[in-house]
Amino acid sequence: MLLKIIIVIACVILVYIIWQWQELKKFARTDYEIKSGKVQREYKAAVLADLHGFQYGKDNIRLLDAIRSGQPDLILIPGDMVVSRKSDTYETALKILEELCRIAPVYYSYGNHESRAHVRKSEYQEKFFAFEKKLKELGIHVLHNETEAFGELAVTGLEIPLSCYKKGVDVPLPQDYLEKTLPEQTEDTFQVLLAHNPRYAKEYADWGADLTFCGHNHGGLIRIPGVGSLISPQFQWFPKYDAGAFDFEGKKVIVSRGLGTHTFHIRIFNRAELVFMVIKPQDIA
Repeated sequence: MLLKIIIVIACVILVYIIWQWQELKKFARTDYEIKSGKVQREYKAAVLADLHGFQYGKDNIRLLDAIRSGQPDLILIPGDMVVSRKSDTYETALKILEELCRIAPVYYSYGNHESRAHVRKSEYQEKFFAFEKKLKELGIHVLHNETEAFGELAVTGLEIPLSCYKKGVDVPLPQDYLEKTLPEQTEDTFQVLLAHNPRYAKEYADWGADLTFCGHNHGGLIRIPGVGSLISPQFQWFPKYDAGAFDFEGKKVIVSRGLGTHTFHIRIFNRAELVFMVIKPQDIA
């Protein structure tokens, strides 16, 4: 009897491993739309978060094909294209970023992995600086708490203190951090914010971002249908801003489930996600 139980458990584990191995090779496309009186024409953005050096086919051909088919006007990256301690992910990221530049202008704001490699002295910092130099040579708009215009849009990249990513602790943003750190906004310009950590979604909206894109939570790794994510990368149970769209009196925060994983390679009811957003004039149906 005991032998039968062991065999059944072993079979279940094997089936799970095979299923999860296949699941980690897939991603879904999620489309959103927002209307605003601040724009006079339509803008389509592709959003890639948390790739972490993953590849969908050789040199990410399947992911690139999906982005090309969406014909974006611009490509937005709210962080974590790499795994800070794995320099091979830098090369993987550069390959896809080079191709992305051929599709549309790319705006890239750092997540905790880029910030860790950028700020902390370590054995991989020199390689990250070389990676960062190549980004700029490719013409990628790397936004370190900076704003650049794209048509009628103002695209701002936010980099927050690494202390805000401390695991197991809910760390508030320093008082007035956004106001003190980011450039001043223009009220009649549609403000897009790339902000990796969704923990501060309300602060982003309160600052004045019409549309914010986040990642970081990877959809919570394990999602419970009808409930949401189980645990965040910060080791917080049932994180409030896990994935999807959140509304703050007309200001939207979109949290991507991300495209890759690291450390815990798990996605249960939580398929990887490529996001497309269409920004439309108010009077267009």
